[in-house]
Amino acid sequence: MKHIFHAMLLCVCAPILALQTGAADPTRFAKTIDTWTALDKKNPPPENLVLFIGSSSIKMWKSLERDFPGTNVLNRGFGGSWTNDLLHYMDRIVLPYKPARIVVYCGENDIAHGEAPEVPFGNWKTFVARVRKVRPDTKFYYIPIKPNPKRWNFWPKYQQANRLIQQFCEKEGLAYLGDIPRKMLGQDGMPIPGIFAEDKLHLNAEGYKIWAREVRKALGMKE
Repeated sequence: MKHIFHAMLLCVCAPILALQTGAADPTRFAKTIDTWTALDKKNPPPENLVLFIGSSSIKMWKSLERDFPGTNVLNRGFGGSWTNDLLHYMDRIVLPYKPARIVVYCGENDIAHGEAPEVPFGNWKTFVARVRKVRPDTKFYYIPIKPNPKRWNFWPKYQQANRLIQQFCEKEGLAYLGDIPRKMLGQDGMPIPGIFAEDKLHLNAEGYKIWAREVRKALGMKE
């Protein structure tokens, strides 16, 4: 009876543990990815493009083409995505483009939903390795997980993930845009209110100006 009780307990607890620690199901983005791949077949993206990919902060970057004039940019941000989702769909919305440069913002949702800082770090390493197999000369630009009022309680864990990723970027010769989070904080060490949307999570136009300036600088573009 004791063994039966333990078995029943495991059956009850297992789904709960999976919800708390397992990555979200990537198929929730299937329609979005299908739409993009269909568009790519009709109008193939240009070669040597700059691919912007990641979660909602990339998706909502509506001024992307204006911010990077004279540059072939492609936005493949899908809101709510985790780093695991980027890996799941790489064969469809990253590797076929063979991009010259990739700007990534992702990992915030991982940690906000219970993942350890090591998870986005590990997935970032895998992401880089898989791209390099297809195009070894691709250049990478990582935008650190941002401080924001909505998820301020996660900022210590965001910083842990950022440090791990920064160390890896420095070791591998990748661009880590560390000035971005610093310029999003005021003298009091708190997020600057005027750069966020009403939800206090996403950026407004002023916030994207900070991102654009720093990414342009990293890409070697003149102001």
